[in-house]
Amino acid sequence: MGLKQMAGLVFGALFFWACNRSSEKEDAIADVSYQAGKVKKEQFGGCDTIRNKGVSVLINLWEPTDSGTVATKIREILTKKTIQRLNSYGDPASVVARLEANKSARDAFEVFEKNYSDFKKDFPDAPGCWEVELHGDTVMTTPKVLFYQLDHYAFTGGAHPNSFTSYHAFDGKTGEEIEMKNFVADSVALLKLVETKFRELEKLAPGVDLEDAGYFLANHKFFIPANYVFTSEGALFFYNPYEIAAYARGPIEFTIPYEELKGIIRKEAVF
Repeated sequence: MGLKQMAGLVFGALFFWACNRSSEKEDAIADVSYQAGKVKKEQFGGCDTIRNKGVSVLINLWEPTDSGTVATKIREILTKKTIQRLNSYGDPASVVARLEANKSARDAFEVFEKNYSDFKKDFPDAPGCWEVELHGDTVMTTPKVLFYQLDHYAFTGGAHPNSFTSYHAFDGKTGEEIEMKNFVADSVALLKLVETKFRELEKLAPGVDLEDAGYFLANHKFFIPANYVFTSEGALFFYNPYEIAAYARGPIEFTIPYEELKGIIRKEAVF
């Protein structure tokens, strides 16, 4: 083999190695592009605690700070969810009449504030502030998925405030939201296991009728909570107040380790 041929082979090998290294670096960058972030804080209005009136909105959401496609999409979805949550407390007619209410959290707040003012005109002696708080943070990030928790608190009159937690999964390649059921391989087995763990937590024997024991069931059947998420320890199942038990009971939550979820959860899709 001539020197030129050998040199060509060596150059080709080095070029191939360099391309692979470059590809690996790009993949690594893509893997972590949505993992670095900071808390975005927004506050509108305020509650006058002396006169016990006013409107307050407080938003504290962790967001990825990368300028790439994945992080940008996640931010867009979180912003949309924030606006939807605020608009859920506004009079639907007011939201429709003011199209800006769907454009930003501030605009949604202004509709919320107007609804409060209208309410006070009709019921000037009604005490209490109207308040909404949203807090969001990551539960776990992997090279494939970002799992996110969004806590919601609101008081707009009534006997007590309302609060609930929701969990969300974002695709590590696109930033799009993924339904948690996409990580489940055997939904029938999962339902059975969740009920077993629920009964163990609540100290209920297998034969005890849950409705007779005071729990709320859908069509008289046990159900997996609307919100569950994957953590470093396993799958966390979270029943919000009123979902399966009375408000006074508070949320009911428990984690099932991955060892007990073999064949039930698509662990390779999580990690």
